[in-house]
Amino acid sequence: MYRLVVCFVLLLGWFSAPAWAGPVNVNTASESELDSLPGIGPSKAAAIIAHRDSNGPFVSLSDLDAVKGIGPATLESLAPLVIFSEDGQPPVAAAPSTDGGGTADAATSAPAASGGRININTASQSQLEGLPGIGPSKASAIIDHREKIGAFASCDSLSSVTGIGDATVANLAGNCAVE
Repeated sequence: MYRLVVCFVLLLGWFSAPAWAGPVNVNTASESELDSLPGIGPSKAAAIIAHRDSNGPFVSLSDLDAVKGIGPATLESLAPLVIFSEDGQPPVAAAPSTDGGGTADAATSAPAASGGRININTASQSQLEGLPGIGPSKASAIIDHREKIGAFASCDSLSSVTGIGDATVANLAGNCAVE
């Protein structure tokens, strides 16, 4: 009889477990949806939402790295479980308009160059962070460098930015543009 009760309890628990509903959109998920992800509890879920509310949508996993309490191990476990837009593509952020009011149409101001590459001379902080090997501090250094020195002549010029070495520049080859 004891075995029958144990089997019933285990079976009941199995049927009542929530079914996997697919990837979680980090930019639209509720606190409870984020909390259901491995390594994310209530406090990290709240931190993700607070960061999203104050900094805009997440573009990639590297954006999540900026959230307090989320480190490399958590990012690795989240990678196959999260998306950043409904179609799985990064969101395009609206850029400031040239007339000083509001934002420009994202379709005409996106910093991506042909072939889906990111134009390092016009990309925003979050778009730069979407590049492989570029996190928040390197993206900030790229923006500071281009504001002080001027536009980059080539993607190879990124090696003149403090903290960016030849290996990082080589990894960016297929994702970087200056046009």
